[in-house]
Amino acid sequence: MKKAEADDPKDSVARIAVIGCGWWSQGWHLPVLHNNPKSNLVAIVDSSPHPVSKLNPNLVSLPELAEKYHTNTFSSVQDLLQSEIGPTLDGVLIATPHATHYHVGEEFLEEIDRREKEQGGQSRPLHIMMEKPMTTDVKDAVNLFRLVHEKENREFTNRSGGSQFWLNHTANYREQTRLAREIIVSGRLGKIRHVTASFASPLKWIFNDPGNDGWNKPNGNMIGNGFAWGQSSHLLAFLFHILPNCDPKSVHCRMSLSKETGADIAHSATIECLDTTTITTTTSSETMELTEDNTVLINMSGTALLPGHQYTDPPIAKLLNIDVYGDDGSLHYSGNDLDPTSGHLEYRNVEGIVEILCDRFEFEAYDNDNYGPESIQSFVELCCSRSDGKELPAAGATVLDGLRSVQVIDAMYRSNAEKQVVPVVGITN
Repeated sequence: MKKAEADDPKDSVARIAVIGCGWWSQGWHLPVLHNNPKSNLVAIVDSSPHPVSKLNPNLVSLPELAEKYHTNTFSSVQDLLQSEIGPTLDGVLIATPHATHYHVGEEFLEEIDRREKEQGGQSRPLHIMMEKPMTTDVKDAVNLFRLVHEKENREFTNRSGGSQFWLNHTANYREQTRLAREIIVSGRLGKIRHVTASFASPLKWIFNDPGNDGWNKPNGNMIGNGFAWGQSSHLLAFLFHILPNCDPKSVHCRMSLSKETGADIAHSATIECLDTTTITTTTSSETMELTEDNTVLINMSGTALLPGHQYTDPPIAKLLNIDVYGDDGSLHYSGNDLDPTSGHLEYRNVEGIVEILCDRFEFEAYDNDNYGPESIQSFVELCCSRSDGKELPAAGATVLDGLRSVQVIDAMYRSNAEKQVVPVVGITN
């Protein structure tokens, strides 16, 4: 039987739908939402009655999922929204193929508009969590940003009761990420000047396999596909979240491509960002020129060539190294992604004195037991928060983090193709 909602809205059970039930949803989202007593998985939507994935040949059909999770299934978002379940939804988790994210997100943003028009200031919030990357089309990312941004003074706010749009970059919801962002925003590092970041994954077997079209073959307006979209999107969303005043403007990138698939399996990029710290509300970062005093340089590299396999037993972990340098100090975070004891988050002041901010290294979250990663748990808490005055959990990855990540990745592929520095596509282009 489905879980019933509590009478007290402060302790209500969130009514959540999952859109897309492929490899990731069946392995992670559906079981953890089903396990969480604060979540009522009221619907699953997929256009295929029997999803397939080369990464998991044992995916089950929609009828089997309905029986397993005691829930309802639909073949389209509109069928869900027009059912009696649609108006009662508190949240949706969008896990469809990346190229479809914009259009699926747009359908739910229109549902929020419909609720607002019909119910006014008392409209029921509808929270959206979208899988990463936000889109694989930079124009779609810009349009999605605009749609969400337009609602900032209406529904999409940080006040209790307003709908919110989040992205499921699991690393961004860790305690270490919150601490890193706080220390940078507080100014303890002074003016940020330079960032270095590297990300290595044991996933060569995915990017060298011609059968993994979704990971390797460009779709729609994509110039290329591979490690940048599949993995560096995680790192970029983390960097732009802890560096909220870094607005990417230009990129120079070179890539190594797989002979089997043409996907990038390694890349190195220099990202030139505008420091927006001193920009006033009457000034647009889109019109400001980069100068020596307002530029932040990010050097980022990524590769799938780390030997091993992430899904063997025991699994081989991803390796990360992140350094942020300012005029008054630096921040350092590195480690083995499956071993919390392998690293820590540290701050060094201008004299070189080291302060350990957190003694554990925790980046991406892979937990598909119990209630899942912090990102999903926080989203469930958000969807339960329907009472005025209740403190909402913080968004670990916003639409702006998603936009900046897509802007940079799109520019990385264009730069490699053109063999020159290229500007990112801005929101006014």
